[in-house]
Amino acid sequence: MTLYIDIIYGLNTIVTISLLYMTGKWVGYEIKPVRIVCTALVTGLPLFLWMTDYSVYLASPISQFFICLGAVLLAFGFQTFWRLFKTVAAFYFISILSGGAVVAMSWFFQSSALVQSWRATSTWHLLDHMHALLVLSTIPVVLILSEIVKRAVKEDKKMMKKLVRVSIRMTETDDWIDTCALVDTGNQLKDPISRKPVVLAEASIVRPLLDEASFAQFIEWIATDGSQGANLWDDKIRVIPYRAVGSSHGFIFAVVAFEVVIWIDDERKVNSHTLIGFEDKPFSTEGKFQCIIPPDLLPDETLSEQAS
Repeated sequence: MTLYIDIIYGLNTIVTISLLYMTGKWVGYEIKPVRIVCTALVTGLPLFLWMTDYSVYLASPISQFFICLGAVLLAFGFQTFWRLFKTVAAFYFISILSGGAVVAMSWFFQSSALVQSWRATSTWHLLDHMHALLVLSTIPVVLILSEIVKRAVKEDKKMMKKLVRVSIRMTETDDWIDTCALVDTGNQLKDPISRKPVVLAEASIVRPLLDEASFAQFIEWIATDGSQGANLWDDKIRVIPYRAVGSSHGFIFAVVAFEVVIWIDDERKVNSHTLIGFEDKPFSTEGKFQCIIPPDLLPDETLSEQAS
């Protein structure tokens, strides 16, 4: 089998451009295509050392690390040591991910009858033997997967910023209920008389306070809008009218909780006699939060931070 160094250099340039592009997107750099292409062309030049007596040095992990470091510095420049470390780590991570994709595609090519038939009749021997088609076909797969993962991580980070810890006590003698809540800036549900904001919560959070029969009756009471079942806090019921997008007016039964404490970092905001509207369905399919709280219950400092 004959290997042509110019073909290898061209493939290496294309792969390096893709890896640098994905690294820049992950870390958050401004992508400059000309700079990335020039970096890939320059950092691929050491491949020509394979034709010399210095090829043993090129195979060293230390030399490969310095090539990677030089590629990152040429493509994105230097800002801080921490940002440089994150960029190099992201470059290695994406390279490993790409290598795994190449192995997966290789298994597919070896087991596919259609590919085997193409290899038997193809006259494109050079690129076939060098697996160039394999490498090039992997690039768009890795690009798409990395973008999907990046967006998923970004959405999770946004979600985590909106989650706060909440402690609820239904009556003065009840135990505390610790749960996680989502801060919803679009939640404007309020008592029309007192103008107090309403917290929405899953009925499952009060399960530790009730026995099995009482909890089943409470769920039935919620599902039937109070016509059946029983509610342990009948003397604290408030009827709150609401209107959702795409639906007509409705009513929700809210219970006046004795105290709701919202924890933000190491600080807390105590809200007395807070209205809680219970739902018999989970809010989060992944179970990340069990309550939805309006921004009115947060400290003023937190509101200003979220607005900015």
